[in-house]
Amino acid sequence: MDTQCVSCSDTLQIPADSYQGEIVSCPGCSAELEIHSTHPLELAIAPEPDEDWGE
Repeated sequence: MDTQCVSCSDTLQIPADSYQGEIVSCPGCSAELEIHSTHPLELAIAPEPDEDWGE
């Protein structure tokens, strides 16, 4: 599946076996994107992981 990066509008190829919640990287800008939906395909900037201060 082809789509556009939500950060830089570069073309991304998303494998057909991708799943909701999977993180993919844009080859153009290296943004980490999360697949929010596969039908229809929706991407969003992946949330930054929270710091784990050893708690």
